[in-house]
Amino acid sequence: MPDTATKITVRHDDTNFGPYRVAEINRMLVDGRLSINDLAWVEGAPEWVRLGVVPGVVRVPPAPSEAPAMLDGEPVSPRLVLPAFLLAFFVGVFGVHRFYVGKTGSGIAMLLLTITLVGTIITAIWATIDWILIVCGAFRDAEGRRLVVWT
Repeated sequence: MPDTATKITVRHDDTNFGPYRVAEINRMLVDGRLSINDLAWVEGAPEWVRLGVVPGVVRVPPAPSEAPAMLDGEPVSPRLVLPAFLLAFFVGVFGVHRFYVGKTGSGIAMLLLTITLVGTIITAIWATIDWILIVCGAFRDAEGRRLVVWT
């Protein structure tokens, strides 16, 4: 078991660093400069081992991943309602609001339909329905997540 005077050499990104004392290594682990999966050679040891198995070395838990926001047990879109609302209201017939939420295919369809007179009527109705869905919080992005955050 290494004591505070024990020297440890660390191999990080195929380069050797050190020797360090256990306290210095623990500080570097906490700062994120080292990983417990880096190799370490303890002074007097016969071989290199993972840093995480060296006695006295702290195990720093991984940083929590940013979990998606949830509402009523389903994920919420990172896209905001206000831009989608304004795009659907002012230029909805061109499908711009659908491009905004990642629905590129239907956005292209709306854009192409708008070129014709009959298509413009169809996209006007389509955009109005989308606009109502956006206001009600029922509109979803390309990944199926609802838009609920206004600003």
